Amino acid sequence: MLLPEAGQQDPGLHAWADARFAIDIMAEHALFFTLLMPPETAAAERAEAEQFHRTFSELYDRIESGGPPGSGEVQGFAATVLEPIKPFIEYKARLGEAQAEGRLHSLVWPLFFDHTRHEAERWTRRLEQVAGGESEYDKHEVSKFWTEIMDEHARFVAHLLDPDEFDLIDTCMKTSRVFAHLHEGGPGGVVGALVDEPGVVTGSLVENPETSAILSAAETILDFKTKAAQDIEAGRIKSIIDPRLADHVRREALKFVDELKRSE
Repeated sequence: MLLPEAGQQDPGLHAWADARFAIDIMAEHALFFTLLMPPETAAAERAEAEQFHRTFSELYDRIESGGPPGSGEVQGFAATVLEPIKPFIEYKARLGEAQAEGRLHSLVWPLFFDHTRHEAERWTRRLEQVAGGESEYDKHEVSKFWTEIMDEHARFVAHLLDPDEFDLIDTCMKTSRVFAHLHEGGPGGVVGALVDEPGVVTGSLVENPETSAILSAAETILDFKTKAAQDIEAGRIKSIIDPRLADHVRREALKFVDELKRSE
């Protein structure tokens, strides 16, 4: 990950960094769909996912090699990045509905289709905002978006762990409940998280005493995901989690922490 320096507000740098991050994430979404779609039951949908993966991988290489756009080039740069994201949003919505209704038989949960669609929609809004010259983050928007993403990540991980990983599954579900409460926003959300999972919230604040409840929780889940990614790679955690997926959710937690700090 490449991020602008703290305090840097140049729209071109933010457009490039966010586009680089978002397109990398979109390419991985397409890769995960490909891995989770058996050709025997979802050949056409799998082929679409493979094409999206090629499209985003090639776009990522162009973004990487081209560098940040100049001051008069940000809108054109953003338009080029947004063009392939919009049909991918439609694909995720269409297949999510088909999976939920039993017309598609893949290994992709309907929630995972919705989750990845919400991410694509969020990056569309973010790039349109930066293209308009506004690079600052809104703390409420950052918190609202990422707390829901972290809640869902925790549930995804819980359901991909080996059923024998009792403690880790329990930790994931408790973490999910904390972020679900924090997603509600305001003091009530923090109180709800503290009442529902006092051990998790208190432990997080003890580990990160200088931060707000949401930032504390974000930094704690980043630490958890970083260790989990290392343990999955090394085979110390029993699961069906691809190491690339473990690193994917780790990088999203890192982006969450970075955006929260920039919005303070």
